[in-house]
Amino acid sequence: MKNVIWIAKKEWFGYLVNPLSYIFSGLFLLISSWLFFQDFFVVKQAETRALWTVMTFLFSLFIPAISMGLIAEEKRSGSWEVLFSLPISEVEFVLGKFFGSLAYIFSIIMMGFPIILTVGYLGDPEWGLIFGGGLGMLFLAASYLASGLFGSSLSNQPIGGFVFTTLFLFLNNFIGQDFFLSKISSPKIADFIGYFSLNLHSLKMSSGMMALNDLMFYISWIVIFLILTVMSLKLRDK
Repeated sequence: MKNVIWIAKKEWFGYLVNPLSYIFSGLFLLISSWLFFQDFFVVKQAETRALWTVMTFLFSLFIPAISMGLIAEEKRSGSWEVLFSLPISEVEFVLGKFFGSLAYIFSIIMMGFPIILTVGYLGDPEWGLIFGGGLGMLFLAASYLASGLFGSSLSNQPIGGFVFTTLFLFLNNFIGQDFFLSKISSPKIADFIGYFSLNLHSLKMSSGMMALNDLMFYISWIVIFLILTVMSLKLRDK
């Protein structure tokens, strides 16, 4: 566990001293605020569902960019050999990278808190829906990050991880869209395919339909992709 915490801290402090981290977070806050408030005063409803929709779209672009170099950059720069000359296992390495990056992404989500306070000041929102939406965003981001870690482990070049993760998340989002699911003749097959869409579970949580199976789906997704990442690293070491 000490190695996991050490790697997570190393990753977290790496974000703190990297100017790109502040550019990413600043752009995220600027774009999400602009897109949200563009329609907020037109709709005149004190709800944050539109904010979670905007964040979901931005996460599908930002998280692949954040995660693409988590492992690939270590290999490209040569620090890979240095790290694994220490008594660190692949499991500890992957978990440290995951939790360190998740802490950074969580801080980005928290940057949207002033937007929520503004909504609360201007109206009377349902705070249960806001909590469900925020929790859904955190689990969605963690699932995207786990997918991005796996994508980064497949290549020695960060751009390879970015392309893989972006296309994978686009496809995952696509199978949860109504215009796609409506084309499937069997409702049972449509429900089965749609169940694997990360975005669909997040939308349910932000709509107040949070259920235990949604949380278990996200946890299972994260665990599976972290295991796949560890397996990928072990196979590439042979």
